[in-house]
Amino acid sequence: MKKITAFLSFVLIAASLFSQSILWKVTGKKIKNPSYLYGTIHIQDKKVFAFDETVTNAFDTCDAFAMEILMDDIDPSEVQTAMFMEKNTIKEFLTNEQYNILDSIVTEKTGTGMLMYNKMKPFFLSSQLMQMDLKQDMEIPLDLYFLDKARKSDKSCYGVEKFMDQINAIDAISIQEQVDMLYEGLTDTSSINSDVQFEELLQAYLSFDMIKIFDVSNDTALPKEFNKAFLIDRNKKMAKNFVKIAKKESLFCAVGAAHLPGEKGVIELLRKKGYTVEPIPFNWEIEIEIEEEEK
Repeated sequence: MKKITAFLSFVLIAASLFSQSILWKVTGKKIKNPSYLYGTIHIQDKKVFAFDETVTNAFDTCDAFAMEILMDDIDPSEVQTAMFMEKNTIKEFLTNEQYNILDSIVTEKTGTGMLMYNKMKPFFLSSQLMQMDLKQDMEIPLDLYFLDKARKSDKSCYGVEKFMDQINAIDAISIQEQVDMLYEGLTDTSSINSDVQFEELLQAYLSFDMIKIFDVSNDTALPKEFNKAFLIDRNKKMAKNFVKIAKKESLFCAVGAAHLPGEKGVIELLRKKGYTVEPIPFNWEIEIEIEEEEK
């Protein structure tokens, strides 16, 4: 057997006349030089790092970089405080039987039982367990990759929102609702498997299917106040701060792809402010190993 490494560049553009992308150019008004919006996904799967030079060139032409929260500027003690409950424990919101089931699942996934996580807000525990199930081909997630690249390039770096904006959105879900979502997500075999749902999201991302990305991310099972706080309200701040920075410096802004589409997404909010926002098509470059049998 011999392995032939082939480099396949293919375009996964939505069929609607190139109207879809996760890279968008923003111009107009007092933005002197083009700035860019890039939809990210917080994973370490090498597929989402395989963008071609179109994305790299857009990044390189900008003087500044922004992400949702400037991750290397957060006080670790603030993170610790935000992730854990002061008074409650997860166990308080479950029956003994439910808690024991949850404990066995968490032990199997992490090697450590619920005693270690009992004070953690259930939303963060859910997120942590989900990340453990995902591919980790790369050292750091995509958004942090861009941040590292920006720091090494001596770009100005910003956050288009504050850390507490995200925390307040998460806290819009009661602890009881968070516990219910955690437990049901790990035990309900009748619902769509989270791995399947994530794969659906990943394929939508790689296909630049903005509508699908929004639909999958806008979980109707979550309380309406959470979706409002976590998407709509944050979108407004992102759009406002994007403009504020882009007026001063050409900006490459990487935020979660789910924040871009929709009537209340960042793209439309910028258009309503009078800016021209247009998609920039690009290719994914995927390295594929093909095995051939020698005759």
